[in-house]
Amino acid sequence: MSDGARACDLDGILAGDDIEVVESEVREPGYTACLVRPVPDLPAGIMLAPDQSRGRRRFSVAHELGHYHIPTHQGIATGWCGDADMTAGAHGGNVREQEANDFAAELLMPRHLFSQDARGRDPNFREIGELAQRDMYDVSRTAAALRYVEVTQSACSLVCARDGIIEWVAKSKDFVYRIPWRGDPVPAESHARAVFNGEEASEEAEPLDPYAWLEIEQRQPVELFESTLAIPRQSQVLSLVWVVSEGDWV
Repeated sequence: MSDGARACDLDGILAGDDIEVVESEVREPGYTACLVRPVPDLPAGIMLAPDQSRGRRRFSVAHELGHYHIPTHQGIATGWCGDADMTAGAHGGNVREQEANDFAAELLMPRHLFSQDARGRDPNFREIGELAQRDMYDVSRTAAALRYVEVTQSACSLVCARDGIIEWVAKSKDFVYRIPWRGDPVPAESHARAVFNGEEASEEAEPLDPYAWLEIEQRQPVELFESTLAIPRQSQVLSLVWVVSEGDWV
């Protein structure tokens, strides 16, 4: 990166590593991305499941580059990585997959740059969508939201649900509240539930009762906001749950 550029030149890295990226002709190949290590007379390659969005494709490639470059991953002959592997860390998962995700996040969204660009932005998908754009980091909004939660000083949590059931949760360091967890249904009073029920998602942070998400025993001087993003192709809804305490308004 140079001259203020943000988007990583993945094509340049792939060319330097002599790695070819090929999209599978099989609609459901059983993986999201697969690293094939070089053998005599044949270079390394990355196989991708078809029909991935540009941002998602870039993260898939960067994830496999992590497996290719991280020294402790060198013993892996072929890596078959699914959707869950691409969010390992948010829900536990294989340590190697978490490391590959950390590699991909730092490659595509370097912490020192992303932290600067995220500063002053509220946790909502409109603001995060601006960071994800091609003239910025050129990543999916899911990847940008996960990175935002890692670096922000806001008390927020990113929740991913499929078919009304929570799949994973990522919390910022200042989010100290208990909320429903993996395997729990999306709260009935949440905006996410409304989206599953057919209402439009809202990229802006909309207010709602703190009890809709927070598992608190007595009323506390906090306000709760939720921004939602629908991903129909994967039957998912993402929620950014943002808590603002009384002192934060001062």
